[in-house]
Amino acid sequence: MGKSKTKNYNSYNSTILEALFLKYEVSKYYIRQCINGSVQGIKADNIKKDYYIMEKAHEDVVSQLIKKTLK
Repeated sequence: MGKSKTKNYNSYNSTILEALFLKYEVSKYYIRQCINGSVQGIKADNIKKDYYIMEKAHEDVVSQLIKKTLK
């Protein structure tokens, strides 16, 4: 009766991570921790908010391109 010791890891958009890296000048590891919620603070909250804004915009652009190519 072994428990599964597999851990699920989150996958973050590398393009957005690079943009946040350039904007905030902090490590990508720190950015991933902020998005994950491991780090607390105003800067961490801003990074997390920016990530989700950029992710939503990225999804919108991709869905528009898909709609445009299917016509």
